[in-house]
Amino acid sequence: MTVGEEIFLQNARAILRDIGMPHLDWAHGAAVNIVRRSMNVRDRPTHHQQAFLEAEAPALLAYLETLAESGEIAAWRTLDARVRLHAEVLRESGMHPCARPRLAAIWHVLPELAALGQLIIDRVAEKDEPTPDAAPVFSDVTAETGGDGEKGSSGKAGSATSHRPPRSPRLAFPPVTVTPTPAEEKALDLKDQKLDDDISSPDGPETQNGVTGPRPDGGFK
Repeated sequence: MTVGEEIFLQNARAILRDIGMPHLDWAHGAAVNIVRRSMNVRDRPTHHQQAFLEAEAPALLAYLETLAESGEIAAWRTLDARVRLHAEVLRESGMHPCARPRLAAIWHVLPELAALGQLIIDRVAEKDEPTPDAAPVFSDVTAETGGDGEKGSSGKAGSATSHRPPRSPRLAFPPVTVTPTPAEEKALDLKDQKLDDDISSPDGPETQNGVTGPRPDGGFK
C-alpha cells in the first residue's frame, strides 16, 4: 500500500467516525470523502480515488466524471443543493446526529448520485447497441481463435451490457427515484433519459421532493 492509499484509507475511517457510523465498511467513508473532494474542487476523482470508484461504485464515478467534463457550474450547484436538502431533513427530523452533519448528508445523497450515474451508463450502452435495421454480421472466426485475425461478431456480442458493471457487495446503493434538474439534464446529457417511476427505496427519511435515502442506523439496505 502506498502512502497516498494509506492516507485515503485513514480519511475514510475518520469520516465514518465523524458521521457516527464506524461500524460501516470503510468504503462508505471513502465514497463520502471522494464526493466531498469533488464538490470542493469541482473536478473528477483522480489516482487511487478513481481506481476505488472503478472497482466499488462505477455509477458514482460516471456521475462525477460527466459532471466535471461538462463544466456546468449550475449542475455543481444542484449537487450542493441536494446535499443541503438532506442536511435540512436530517436536522429537522432529529435523525442521524453526529459531529459532521454535512458529511452525513453526503452519505445519504450517494444513492441519488449513483442513480444518475447509472442513467449515464445506460445511455452509453444504448448508443453502442446496433440499430434494429442493421443486418447481422457473421464471421467464420470462432471465439477460440487467437492470433491477429479478425475478432468476429462474437467479440462484440456483449458490448451493450459490458458498460453496466456488477454492483459491488461492499458499497451497494439502494434504488431511489430521482428527477434530474434542468441543469443536470444539460450537464449529464440526460434529456431523453428517465428513471423508472416504480423504483423507490422503502427505507430512510423522505425528502421534500419524495426522494428517499438509506437508514442512518444500519447502513444501506
